[in-house]
Amino acid sequence: MSELIEKLQLNLQTYANATNVTVQLLDENNNVIAWYGPTYEYCRCFQEGSGRYCPCDKTHSDSCAQARSLGDAYIYLCPAGLTHFVVSVFKDNSFQGSVLAGPIALEFPDMENVEDVMRKFNISLEYRRKLYTSSSSVPLIEPFQARHLSKLLFLLVTNLMAGETERRMEAQKKSMQQAHIGEFIRLAKEEPVNTSYYADERRLANFMLSGDLEGARAYLNDMLGKIYFTSGNNLDIIKVRCLELISTLSHTMYDAGVNEETVYEMTDKYMRDSSNAKDLTELSYLLMETLELFTNLTFSERVGGSELIRKAVAYMSKYYNQDLTLSSVARHVALNPSYFSNLFKKETGTNFSTYLSNIRIENAKLLLKDSNLALSEIALELGFESQSYFSKVFKEHEGLTPRQYRQQL
Repeated sequence: MSELIEKLQLNLQTYANATNVTVQLLDENNNVIAWYGPTYEYCRCFQEGSGRYCPCDKTHSDSCAQARSLGDAYIYLCPAGLTHFVVSVFKDNSFQGSVLAGPIALEFPDMENVEDVMRKFNISLEYRRKLYTSSSSVPLIEPFQARHLSKLLFLLVTNLMAGETERRMEAQKKSMQQAHIGEFIRLAKEEPVNTSYYADERRLANFMLSGDLEGARAYLNDMLGKIYFTSGNNLDIIKVRCLELISTLSHTMYDAGVNEETVYEMTDKYMRDSSNAKDLTELSYLLMETLELFTNLTFSERVGGSELIRKAVAYMSKYYNQDLTLSSVARHVALNPSYFSNLFKKETGTNFSTYLSNIRIENAKLLLKDSNLALSEIALELGFESQSYFSKVFKEHEGLTPRQYRQQL
C-alpha cells in the first residue's frame, strides 16, 4: 500500500468520526479499500427491494467518473433520494481511486418521497414502512453544511497531493467548458439556432462592463457552441470568428476608458496565441482566459479605480456560493463594515446584498437551464441556506419560482 493511501486512510477515519458522515475509499476500479462510518438500514432495504435491478452501484461508479473529469468534489443524488459527494485521488498525474462520502439527507423524512422512490423502482409495498422508518436514521444535514463538508473532503484529499491541485483545477475548467459547449451544440441540433452574433456580442460586452465573470464565462461558452455548430468545426473559420469577437470586446474596453495601448497589446497577444492553437479545446480556453483579463480590466475602470471594491467584487464573484456576509467581505478587504457598505453602494450603484443576490440568481438561471439538478441541489450549489429561501429570493428577482422558470424554458 502506498504512503499516500495510508495517510489518506488516517485522514478519512478522522473525517468520518468528526462529521458522522460515512466515507469509503475506493481503488481505480471502484473496489472498496476501506470503509469508515455506519451502514444504513434504509440503503439495505432499498437495495433489497429493487433487487437485481438496483441502480446504486452504477450511479456511484458514474459519479466517480464525473468527479475524475471535473477535478473537484461532485455532489449528486443517489437513486434512493439521498445525497452523496465524491472526490478523485490523483498522484503524479496518475488516477489512484476515489473517496465516496454519504449518504446524507438534506430534508426531513417524507412519506411522499419514499413512495415516489418505490414507484420509480417498482419496490413492493411491504417495504413502505421499513423505508420510511429507517430513513430517519440517515444523518440530516443543512444544505450549506453539506456543501462545506464536500469542500472539506476535497481539501483533505488534495492537500495530500503536492503539485496536483493547480493542474486539476485547470483540467476541471477545461472539462466544464467543453461540456457546456457540447451541451449547447446538442440542443442546437434539436432546435433552430439564431446565427446573428451581434446581440450575443453586446450581451457578452455587458457582462464585462458589470464585472460579472461567472456570467461572462457561461455566455461565452454558449457563443462558442453556436460558433462551432455553424462553422462545421472548421478550426480556421472558428479562429476568424473568435477574432471578430475579440475585436468587439476590445472596442468595449476602449469605450470604458482602458488605455488604448493596453487594449492593443492584449488584443495583439491573443491574435498571436490563437494563431498557434492546435485544437478547439486549446482555442476555447485561450479565449476564456482573455475574456477574464478583459473583464477585470474593464470593470476596474468603471468602478472608479477603487482597488478595494474591485477586490471585494472579485471575491464575491469567486465565492458567491459560500456563506458570504457584508462583514466577512469587509474583513477580506480590511474595511469597517459600515464604511465598506457605503463605499460599495457608491461605487457599484447597488447595495451589497442585492449585488450578491444578483450574482447567485444569474448562476441559478444557468443551472436551471443547463442542468437537471434538483432544486435542493441548486440551492446547495449556490450557497442559499435552504431550498425555500432560494425559491423566495428567486421569485423576488424573476417574478417566477425556480420550478416555473425551468418549465417555461
